Amino acid sequence: MGLSQNENEVLRVEELSFIFPDASGPAIDRLSFSLNSSDIFFLIGPSGAGKTTLLKLLVGIYSSKDGEIYFQGAPLGKLSQSHKKLVLKRVAMTFQRSGLFDSLTVLENLLFPLRELTLLTAKERLQLAEQILGQVNLTGAESKYPFEISGGMQKRLGIARALVLQPELILYDDPTAGLDPITSHHIVDVILTAKNKKKTATLIATSDLDLAFSVSKKTAAKIGFLYQGKLIQVGTEKEICDSRNPIIHQFTRGLLQGPLTASELS
Repeated sequence: MGLSQNENEVLRVEELSFIFPDASGPAIDRLSFSLNSSDIFFLIGPSGAGKTTLLKLLVGIYSSKDGEIYFQGAPLGKLSQSHKKLVLKRVAMTFQRSGLFDSLTVLENLLFPLRELTLLTAKERLQLAEQILGQVNLTGAESKYPFEISGGMQKRLGIARALVLQPELILYDDPTAGLDPITSHHIVDVILTAKNKKKTATLIATSDLDLAFSVSKKTAAKIGFLYQGKLIQVGTEKEICDSRNPIIHQFTRGLLQGPLTASELS
């Protein structure tokens, strides 16, 4: 199920499957899609559909021998570990809980990956970190620790840490989870500004239907509905909302009656 196929392709997933040990069925089931440098792609679906599992496969936290992930044409499953690490340096992921170092300040959280993963000088690292903090509206918070800033600021810091390595692909795992509508709106603005500034391919797994639908309306971003590890439909906001698939219909309308269980809707 291709989203895009041309020389700007950043990511291609072909027949990818993954099963956890002792699980009764696959968490990801023969999944295929592709993503261009200019694309935003949303993954929506009920709890346990496989959204976070897919992101962890794409960033190399999990690995699978079934199917293949291609990043800028390189098949990750066929690369040596050292080559795979080099390729995955161009992929960044933000986690639901921000994944910050509590013992480091806001500024130090950005300087750490720059020091460990780049050859920049100390001056260049500082300049880039300050530039990215400005981009996510965290200028003035450099000396604070993560526990001293709000949840929305922590989310922005998590995004900043993903941006600081200037990746070709960014994966967002439920970036507005637990945030109020106003803060969520600010997070969306930060994500879209970052994407437009660098033309970074962007994949957003979210339980926030308003986020997916509003951005899709503005940008024509495609939305993929994931259920039991399968992409059962990919389309625009209108196509997803008008879907006759009973699972999608129930989920997008928040109905209690239908094939989805209460736990899947939670």
